[in-house]
Amino acid sequence: MGAFSRQRFFQELPHGCLLPTAQQGLEQVWQLLVICLLCRLLWMLGLPSFVKHLSTVAGGFYTLYLFFELHMIWVVLLSLLCYLFLFLCRHSTIRGTFLSITVLIYLLLGELHMMDTTNWHKMRGGDMSVTKPLCVEFPRSMVEVVTSWNLPMSRFLHTYVFRSALRFGVFSAVMVTYAASALLHGLSFHLGAVLISLGFITYIEHVLRKRLAVIFSACILSRKCPPGCSHQNKKKRWVYLINIAFSALAVLHLTYLGSVFNSSVDYTEEEEDDITHHTIQKWSELSWTSHWVTFGCWVFYRLVL
Repeated sequence: MGAFSRQRFFQELPHGCLLPTAQQGLEQVWQLLVICLLCRLLWMLGLPSFVKHLSTVAGGFYTLYLFFELHMIWVVLLSLLCYLFLFLCRHSTIRGTFLSITVLIYLLLGELHMMDTTNWHKMRGGDMSVTKPLCVEFPRSMVEVVTSWNLPMSRFLHTYVFRSALRFGVFSAVMVTYAASALLHGLSFHLGAVLISLGFITYIEHVLRKRLAVIFSACILSRKCPPGCSHQNKKKRWVYLINIAFSALAVLHLTYLGSVFNSSVDYTEEEEDDITHHTIQKWSELSWTSHWVTFGCWVFYRLVL
């Protein structure tokens, strides 16, 4: 029964998750990608500068309309207002201050008077960094996934929970942070189980890759190394292969942990015992793969320590 369930899970994964996600993503961005490609080709041609600039302006207006429709007028109005103030204050040494005050007043008017809340939040959201989807869909590591999934929440937990708990040790700080995240997301078994599992997975992955980076002097840490790092091996083929292997492992963990969530189920109406049983049953059908892999990584880390 367990083998059949695993086989059915992997058979339904492309049609139930991968293909719809890719299709919806392409529906959202294909026109933007075409515009970027056309602009790139346009600038490679030997055309006059004013033709290139007018074409990119037209492409920018179309992109605004594509995402904001007629509400793009508020973005255009703000841009014109900024240009006007910069022109009027072009001889002033504090034009930056005037410009900041102008933008602040405009944003406050937008929050309070200019348009309804739903559309304004859509407009304002275009300038807010809430998540890094590429780091989640194509992760370098599980550490990158959990820090890129919800940027404001990640910063809050890192600043007020993780740093405060560091005096008890890194592992304790990591587990306290995930426990706090579980409490903030609501006391639910499947959420708590996923978050606590993430705590073990991310910690073991972090210390293992840190140790391997020291042994091989290679850029294989959980986070991408800065350009001036002291590692000797940066762009060798085997370095890329190791990072790709850990990326594939992160995708495995994400698929495994996400298998307990069902979009057709309202967890607020489900009994906690049913949710607990569903979580344990789902992971049992998958032979606790991710947990065993994590345990194997910990054993390997202890061997190379």
